[in-house]
Amino acid sequence: MTSPQVAVLVVEDEPLLLELLTELLRDLGANVVAVDRADAGLSYLEGHASELGLVVTDVMMPGRLNGHDLAVAVANRWPGLPVLVTSGYSPLQNQPMPTNASFIAKPWTFQQMETAVKEQLPRL
Repeated sequence: MTSPQVAVLVVEDEPLLLELLTELLRDLGANVVAVDRADAGLSYLEGHASELGLVVTDVMMPGRLNGHDLAVAVANRWPGLPVLVTSGYSPLQNQPMPTNASFIAKPWTFQQMETAVKEQLPRL
């Protein structure tokens, strides 16, 4: 009997990176939900946080919230849900990450992202 797939929410406004992250995570065995704004990510979390094993988010994106805001919201409302925050450059990347979050700098390699994801989700 196989174990159920782990669900991962990916929040990234760059279409190519969203596609790459989705493919990478699916190749690792995750069920991926992809959105292009932190606002949409938070809306999804409000109804589905208990189904997720990880949130992967970019920092800078359009909308009311950025990825750092999303990571803080997850830490406050769903503290057991890990968040992987990624950014090429942001003045926010020097802010402390919430306790449930870790940071990976862009540009990342597939191996770096895979390692970061597996640190958060060892069952993948």
